[in-house]
Amino acid sequence: MVITLLGGLGIFLLGMEILSSGTKKMAGSQLRVILDKFLKSKTGGLGFGILLTLLFQSSSAASVVLVGFVDASLITFAQTLPVLLGTGIGTTITTQLISFNIGNYALVFIGIGYFLKAFTKNRWSDAGQIILGFAILFYGMKLMSDGMAPLRDMPGFIDWMLHLEKPLAGLLVGMVFTAMIQSSAAFIGILITLCNSGLLTFEASLPLILGTNIGTTVTALLASINASYPGRRLAVANALFRFFGAILFIGFVGYWGQVTYFLTGESAANARLLANAHTIFNLMMAFIFLPFTGLIGSLATVLVRKPAARQPAHTLQYLNREVLSSPDLSLPFLQREVQDMGEVVYSMVKASMLPFFNRDPKALDQIRKWEEKADFYREAIHAFMVKMNQTKPIEEWSEDYYRMMHVVNELEQMADIISVNVSRQAEKWLQSNATFSPEGKTELEKYHQRCLKQLERALILMHNWDPSRALQMKKKYRKYALMAFEMERKHYKRLLTPNTTSLESSKVHMELLNLLRIINSRATNFGRLVFMAEEYHPMPE
Repeated sequence: MVITLLGGLGIFLLGMEILSSGTKKMAGSQLRVILDKFLKSKTGGLGFGILLTLLFQSSSAASVVLVGFVDASLITFAQTLPVLLGTGIGTTITTQLISFNIGNYALVFIGIGYFLKAFTKNRWSDAGQIILGFAILFYGMKLMSDGMAPLRDMPGFIDWMLHLEKPLAGLLVGMVFTAMIQSSAAFIGILITLCNSGLLTFEASLPLILGTNIGTTVTALLASINASYPGRRLAVANALFRFFGAILFIGFVGYWGQVTYFLTGESAANARLLANAHTIFNLMMAFIFLPFTGLIGSLATVLVRKPAARQPAHTLQYLNREVLSSPDLSLPFLQREVQDMGEVVYSMVKASMLPFFNRDPKALDQIRKWEEKADFYREAIHAFMVKMNQTKPIEEWSEDYYRMMHVVNELEQMADIISVNVSRQAEKWLQSNATFSPEGKTELEKYHQRCLKQLERALILMHNWDPSRALQMKKKYRKYALMAFEMERKHYKRLLTPNTTSLESSKVHMELLNLLRIINSRATNFGRLVFMAEEYHPMPE
């Protein structure tokens, strides 16, 4: 009996994992589009929460991913509050599906799902994996049901189950067990198996459902320990929603059961009653709390103390173990890390002229610190991509991942130009008494600003590889190249003028103009990546 129960539970959880992986493959690459489309309103956020839970087959896992989204600033704290309510509804869809007793047909669907996954490609293969996951899940439930059959004749187990009739005891047991297996849908599946086996009454299952909704917050709370301040607030807000919902319903368990009987039918199987009760609870939760998400958010803000500002260490903020376990959802987090690297490099380019224009030696120290950080980003992002290749082979990566790797290389090249070439010129400049002519200084300032503007365009393009924006960058590059050429001519004219002040600073002037032009070209390469992807067609082997 123990072997069958443990094996059945393991197969059940394996089915959920395969199902989750299949759904994430099918929809994960569209995450950025989905985020932008759904999170414009509270009801849209509710819908996104449903979809996210369907992807992960666990509101606990969905909540952990939401913490990551907030940490990565993909969505705001306020936007996530309706999403949290939607994750509860998303769990009910899986519960409804597994409440139908189709375990006897599971092996047929395991065969269908496997052959679709193994012998088809793209969407059909992903659909096969989803079918395979569901079928394995149902087969695991059948094994658990068979293993539980002898428990009906054990007086000790029956006496223990009778204690679950007490609302508070049932709530506590549901909370602990859900926290242990880290999936509310999985625990509901176990409850359905108990109901189908006649070991648990429908009335006794209601407090367990309430405990499940509290227990599902534990995973997100644990994940938020090392998260940012918004991430911790989100985890606490999620716990508040579930806690208040359970407290609200615990006093009306009898009425809740009566409504479920009325909507489902007195003669319905216990498993169907349980699934419908779970759905009613989460729908009512969303209906009651959706207008008060702001209030829950404010209470979470009060409960979570804002940390004192501190200098962040050299560490990746968004590409963590949770993202590594879901590589299909990693692109927005990768973009955010590269964006942060881009901002560091932008700061280096912006400060690069301070030693020449203001004779500020401190700027060189700051540039060296930024260079260390840029180097860290390159090494850490590359290391993450190597690890991701172990869970998601490089052959399955989209073009956007390759673009990000190219962008990291371009940013590193720009950082090296500033930290090596420009800094070397700056050190010599600070030791000399040379000065730029007013005209020469104005020209360098002007071209420096154009260079910064082109880098800004490049960082914006990184979030939306729009060919029209890329074309604009190429046009601007040609314009700036002509501008640099004209500035060189003017400089030579001043150099040949009698009594000129440009002679001493001429070499530095030309070197800086050339280095800024190279940075401008590197930034323009972001736009060139768009056209290279369109023109690239691999040669057949």
